[in-house]
Amino acid sequence: MRFDDRLATALGQPADVPAARQVVWRQLVDLLSQGDDEASELRDLAFERLRQWRGEVPIIGRQSAAMLLLGDQPVPTDLIEFFAEDATVVFAPLLAGVELPGKVWRKLIPRLSPVARALLRHRRDLPNGALRALEAFGPADLVIEGPAAPELPPEPEAAHEEHYAAPDIRELRARIDAFRERQLHAELTEQTEFSFETGADGVIRWCDAAARGAIVGLSIADAAPGQAHGVDGQAAGAFRRRAPFRDARLTVARAGPAGGAWCISGVPSFDAATGRFTGYRGTARRPRVGERAEDVGLLGSALSGDSLRQLAHEVRTPLNAIAGFAEMIERQMLGPAPRAYRDRATAILEETQRLQDVLDDLNEAAQLDGGVPPLAAEEVDCAMLLARVTSALGPLATDKKVTIALAIAPHCASVMIDPGAIERMATRLVSAAIGLARPGERIAVELAPGDGAKPETLLAVERPALVTGQDEASLFEACDIAGEEEGAPPLLGLGFTLRMVRGVARSAGGDLAIAPDRFRVRLPAVAVQHAPRPAEHAACSPGAGPLA
Repeated sequence: MRFDDRLATALGQPADVPAARQVVWRQLVDLLSQGDDEASELRDLAFERLRQWRGEVPIIGRQSAAMLLLGDQPVPTDLIEFFAEDATVVFAPLLAGVELPGKVWRKLIPRLSPVARALLRHRRDLPNGALRALEAFGPADLVIEGPAAPELPPEPEAAHEEHYAAPDIRELRARIDAFRERQLHAELTEQTEFSFETGADGVIRWCDAAARGAIVGLSIADAAPGQAHGVDGQAAGAFRRRAPFRDARLTVARAGPAGGAWCISGVPSFDAATGRFTGYRGTARRPRVGERAEDVGLLGSALSGDSLRQLAHEVRTPLNAIAGFAEMIERQMLGPAPRAYRDRATAILEETQRLQDVLDDLNEAAQLDGGVPPLAAEEVDCAMLLARVTSALGPLATDKKVTIALAIAPHCASVMIDPGAIERMATRLVSAAIGLARPGERIAVELAPGDGAKPETLLAVERPALVTGQDEASLFEACDIAGEEEGAPPLLGLGFTLRMVRGVARSAGGDLAIAPDRFRVRLPAVAVQHAPRPAEHAACSPGAGPLA
């Protein structure tokens, strides 16, 4: 019999700094979720550490840890009870999706808070045992805490008391209809400004917006990662310093009057008697015409080109180490390794290569944004390049069951451009079209000489049906496209890919145009035209695999 000492190992790890304690906190949650409810000294000690370090873990981290518990494996009740002690925004997703037997619910519900039980009452899939347990706590949960109002002595009846006349039923119905009309008008009218207050933890607890349900519960303590909804780093940094902020960015996810972008300003509030920090008070408004709520950086992000280039460099260093160790396992350089480990190492190598491609795109975009001069331009044969790119993307097209219709016209002139930049540009544009295409769809990839006065070479890639009909502005701003979960969209979004393609084309004196049915890249060609090459005819002819 083996003794499982993973919990003891995690508890014994050094946790002298907050970052280390956050890592151990997540490890303990993961280990406790794999155990059972049997009481043990180590399990009790682990929960004691979790409660002790909970305040050092950001709300977003605690919320993601709770959501990761939802799955096929049963969740221990003591872990559910632990998360139910946290803020509502942390445990609400867990209680909304966790599935437990009726007898387990009967034991767990009495140990939950009234707020948690109130959330459970909104579920329609609970077993009968859980519903009966909630009904037993109905009167207790609806009691308002606090001292009871003192009983007032009865007033003496007047000698000539005037009886209250009940209003007419038609008057009551008219009032109800007027109230509903005002509520409907308030919901349909877009909110333009509101005031808010937060607690000491940064969570918005009050606001005077009509659609306050979408705003109350948001936190200004932590910046939203990437394109997620929430506040930007300006508000989060000011919260950590207990400093005022002005015109920070806030995005609200829920569709409705309160959804979208906001500019928020706030000042910290302190208790007058003790000086203790009590939260923030502030206002929010819609961005004015010509003003964006978010900071405009590289390709519409909040990062400048230098910052993004530095970020790519910082990520590339550990990524190379991970790829190196995975390759050593795959090739069994340190000794024999089981087949399962080698397969896992192969998968890690494939994922690290995808991330390396993303970092290359970020570095390329950062150079274009910062005005860094490109590498020495060389004469590039676009026909040979496009044939090589489509051949390399053949396995992707085969997996997606997409047909690449490659057509290369004769007498296509070469272009003067950085070879690495144009190959990356063509690869990203064609792979984006393949990734967004549906099974059975045909993507035309065409190369032809320009028809203008200046010598040009035109590359055209057919737009997939998923993005047909969208205008140029929406395509360049697209991060997530409705329905793209059916395919394999670009990791950084179609908008990022199109902006990078346009930047590379403009750096060589060309441009990207969005036609109703195609993406057209125009590149200036060299004056001397070359005769058609055998490879061009081979690329145009039907062949095995995805090329047709």
